[in-house]
Amino acid sequence: MQSIESLLIDSLTMNNNLENNNLENDIHKTKLNELHGFAARQSIVDKDNNICAYELFFRDSLVNTFPNIDADTATIKLIESTLESKVSKSFTKQKPAFVNFTLATLKKGYPLQLPKEHIIVEILETEEPTSELFDICKNLHSKGYQIALDDFIHHQLWHNFFPYIDIIKVDFRQTDLSEIVELIEHLTEYPHIRLLAEKIESIEEFEQAINLGFEFFQGYFFDKPEVVKPAAVKTSNLDLAFI
Repeated sequence: MQSIESLLIDSLTMNNNLENNNLENDIHKTKLNELHGFAARQSIVDKDNNICAYELFFRDSLVNTFPNIDADTATIKLIESTLESKVSKSFTKQKPAFVNFTLATLKKGYPLQLPKEHIIVEILETEEPTSELFDICKNLHSKGYQIALDDFIHHQLWHNFFPYIDIIKVDFRQTDLSEIVELIEHLTEYPHIRLLAEKIESIEEFEQAINLGFEFFQGYFFDKPEVVKPAAVKTSNLDLAFI
């Protein structure tokens, strides 16, 4: 027969275990809440208006505006809350995702956390064509990742990057026609590079971009970024599903 003393010890042990379990559950819930980011997706289409990819933007709520955070944090949160999920391709409807990367996030190897078939590594227009960035692009290219230059402004120093670049995005709101024609002329030696016209807002701009030789298109003429929130969490592996 168990003594009163041993019963008290067993009771205290059970209470302590219960408290520890509750604490672990609270910590687990907190971590899950931290991962519950939002994201917006905007389609990228071909000349026949078929969706071939999406660009993803971090959001911290259903409000469709970029939150007051820096670009590094936005990329990291987008990856942690969306793209690391094994079901992340449901968010982009089985299409690859254009994801913005800064030099800092590239140096930390964030693109390598994601399957190369799932993303296009989009280098922000704020980055300079440094030797450090060149080496990163060369390495990503060697591993089979596709690389895009965002809001591209032509500069001779970028020419060294062209063998490792797959897509160049041109902002139709910010770039003059003469600048676009100059860029196209410089790309004749790099037929593997495809052009993406972004910020397309009218049928006239769409047709003009097609006539200039652009293959991909993005902008309000096709759709606006759509905010999507997490719909379910599989707590065993922190997978997130989206609707």
